[in-house]
Amino acid sequence: MENVFGGLQKYGDNWQVVESRNFNADEIASVRSTSVVNSQYGKSVCFFMKGGGQYYIPVSNQGADPALGSSIDMSAAKLVKLHREGDGNIVRVEL
Repeated sequence: MENVFGGLQKYGDNWQVVESRNFNADEIASVRSTSVVNSQYGKSVCFFMKGGGQYYIPVSNQGADPALGSSIDMSAAKLVKLHREGDGNIVRVEL
C-alpha cells in the first residue's frame, strides 16, 4: 500500500482504501477461533463463530503472509474496505 496525493492510500490495480479499522471487542468476543485457509482469492481467514457458522474474509496482499492453518490475532489485525471505480467495495483482513 502506498500513500499518494496527500495521504490517499492506494492498493494495487487502482483499489483505494475507504476505511481501515481494528476489530472491535464485540467482534472478537463472538469468534471461537480463526484459521487461515486457501480460497479463490489466495488465502482467507475463516472465522468460526461461537454461535455457530463460519465467515470467510480474504487476506490482504499488503500485510504479512500467514501460513495455512495458522490462527490470527484479531486484536492486531485490521479490516480494510477497498473501492475501485466501476466495482463495489471489497473487504480484506490485513495482518
